[in-house]
Amino acid sequence: MLKVTQRHSTGKARLLRLLEEIKDSGWCKLTLHLEPGSLDAGRISRMAPGNELADNRLSAVLDEMGESDTGLALFVGDERIVAVSPPFPIQEDSSADGADLSPLRDLLGRDYVVGVVLLRLRRYAIGVLRGEKLIATKTRSRYVKNRHRAGGTSQRRFERSRERTVRELYDKTCEVLGEVFEPYKDDLDYVLMGGERQTLLGLQDRCRALQDMRDRTLARRLHVEQPNQKALESIAFEVWKSRVVTFEEAD
Repeated sequence: MLKVTQRHSTGKARLLRLLEEIKDSGWCKLTLHLEPGSLDAGRISRMAPGNELADNRLSAVLDEMGESDTGLALFVGDERIVAVSPPFPIQEDSSADGADLSPLRDLLGRDYVVGVVLLRLRRYAIGVLRGEKLIATKTRSRYVKNRHRAGGTSQRRFERSRERTVRELYDKTCEVLGEVFEPYKDDLDYVLMGGERQTLLGLQDRCRALQDMRDRTLARRLHVEQPNQKALESIAFEVWKSRVVTFEEAD
């Protein structure tokens, strides 16, 4: 039975080292690269009929990894499988004997232009990365009151005021991201967002500029404590992170 023995997120440099280790160690007999879409056993079986991925092993991998809008790379051996959800979408399905590193190497070697939106209720930070280099930024704070605990008319008045302030925050964030992204709109490959989930959903619902980029907005949420210039200056690591899970046969 296949068991998870390691789960971790890794940056670009570390993933490249891991890929070289997989190749040099010689245990990998089959590599599959799957572009985004429905990840199911039938699709993989059609790509590599008669491969080492028996149904129970494949189910364990897919159940653990779940759906991904960047696809999945699988390095398969007799006793081990390493699954990688890359930071950006795999562009084409492929299968190869042995350890085929080319698709992920090519992906990690591209200088993607990525728009970054970091938002919490008191601050926003907008940036653009080319590769791992930050090429445009703008940050600002806007005060939003905490929730009111009193009841009655006072509470309703407070909630209306708070809702208005939140809308103003959304509108200003949307305006600024439009200004920051505008010079790169024809080159922008992807958009990634970070911060509080509900706040980001509210922004997406209200911001036409984000709605127009929905097909380029990845679902993965960036981890950020405080959306500010310091966060933007270190955000490249988060943007380029991959999820790596190792499975091994249990005794």
